Amino acid sequence: MRARLPRRLFDAVLLAVVLSPFHALAQPGIEPLRLLQRSPVPQRHTAATDIRWASEDSVYISWEVDGVAEVGLDGTRKRAAVPDRKALDQLNFYSQIAVSPEVLAVGSESRGVSWRLRKTDPRDGILFHFQPLGDLMDFDVAGGRLLLLGLAKREAPFAPQGEIAWIGPLESGAQGLKPILRDAAGPGAASYYNCRNYPMGAVRFLADGSFVIAPGFQDGVHLFSADGKKVRSWSNAELGVNSHLGCAGMSEEEEAKFRLDETWRKRWAMSHTVIDDILPLPQGPGLLLRSWGRDNQAHWTLKVLESRAIRTYPVPVTGRRPLDRLQGDVRNGRIALLLLNNSPGATSPEDVRAEVFVLESPKP
Repeated sequence: MRARLPRRLFDAVLLAVVLSPFHALAQPGIEPLRLLQRSPVPQRHTAATDIRWASEDSVYISWEVDGVAEVGLDGTRKRAAVPDRKALDQLNFYSQIAVSPEVLAVGSESRGVSWRLRKTDPRDGILFHFQPLGDLMDFDVAGGRLLLLGLAKREAPFAPQGEIAWIGPLESGAQGLKPILRDAAGPGAASYYNCRNYPMGAVRFLADGSFVIAPGFQDGVHLFSADGKKVRSWSNAELGVNSHLGCAGMSEEEEAKFRLDETWRKRWAMSHTVIDDILPLPQGPGLLLRSWGRDNQAHWTLKVLESRAIRTYPVPVTGRRPLDRLQGDVRNGRIALLLLNNSPGATSPEDVRAEVFVLESPKP
């Protein structure tokens, strides 16, 4: 007997067909993003999870349990930047990385953030600082500050005031974080809680110290000034995002399936347009949006949020696995993208396969 999709999921499938960027062309007068380079990621025991530029010709790449390494754009592994999970013994998984000129940080969804100074000679020993946090969907660091999408502390009741985004001094950890955004569903943060097991939101500092919060599990993408004042917001409808539909009103049965059933999670991913990452472009934040196309492949669109317009660029990358995602970073006119499989615990050679794509950034 074939299982029927929940009504909300069925409606989302129809909307995804309408909003999918698969058939979207770049806006008139906008040059397509040019692919400069493509290379495989050195294969480890577990799946790659995130990417940041390390230098002009190398990137940092994190793996689920195998640590963080600096990797050349030709795919050669240069050096370890963070030891594997067992050696570091601070995090249970390496989910995200964040880099500033001073700091390299790695985060774990359910444990916290470990960080070290970048200008450290390994021969002198590298000191890793650990800041426990309650729950982490995404984070970033800049100018000694930590920006968190998630929970500063894991406490009962869950998110008592609905706090789902925070900012504060990196060295102070959870004690110094102040809430900057709350769940639209109110205390208990139902939107975040129900959809927390599929990363669908992102945060990022921009070059001038301002920052962007894109929850994904609720409506809105928000730009804040460096001093924490909201500058403006964009609706998910403006961007073509529908990942927030059903999060706040998800039943206990649906939440359990989202958390435990990978087949259900794949079906959900194939029927929603999701924010994978935020790129700190000079002209404004660039959102990487993922949708599943009618050709049974994942496709991405870059939406650049300029002051007077939203500019749309098809991304020349496709994914064949239902849980393929893109993570990215920007440096000196180039975008580095990591194509990865977001299937927890993946270990087979095909499932842990990842690639790096280097693109020319959109012209300001």
